[in-house]
Amino acid sequence: MLNQQKADAELISVYGKIIALIILLIVLFYLAFSYFGSIKQLSQPSMQAEHTRLLNVLGVARSQWLMRSKPEILILDWYSDNPEHASSTGQVRMAAGGWPVPDETSVAGCRQLLVELLGAGYAQQIETRFNPRTDVCRYIGESGESISYQTTSGRVIFLTQGD
Repeated sequence: MLNQQKADAELISVYGKIIALIILLIVLFYLAFSYFGSIKQLSQPSMQAEHTRLLNVLGVARSQWLMRSKPEILILDWYSDNPEHASSTGQVRMAAGGWPVPDETSVAGCRQLLVELLGAGYAQQIETRFNPRTDVCRYIGESGESISYQTTSGRVIFLTQGD
């Protein structure tokens, strides 16, 4: 009888260790998926940061437009501390009010405008849409957030997923 009790105790001990191991693995899987999920979010471009960057770029473009006596086509001069990109230029068509407008009223025109303003690398990572009724270019990130640019007024609106 003593041997039976000893075997039962060992069996209960093994079951306890297996259950503890399963609980530990579940917790580790949860933490791992949470961690890797946050890494994926960090690797995606933040539309909110790009919204701020676009507002700054539009302000600089308007300043250059005013300094150059309000030309219809503005040659943008971007200077960088990086020696490889010491000077980068692009050109955009400007509205009478002083905001950049696409060369053509289409998705391609909206995408080209974004390339000139924010750079080609960023424009490839987002979806571009154009609404011909309202003349709005909409740039949608992978997270569902978007930036709307009204080509008739130069207004920029940041929209979250719920908007």
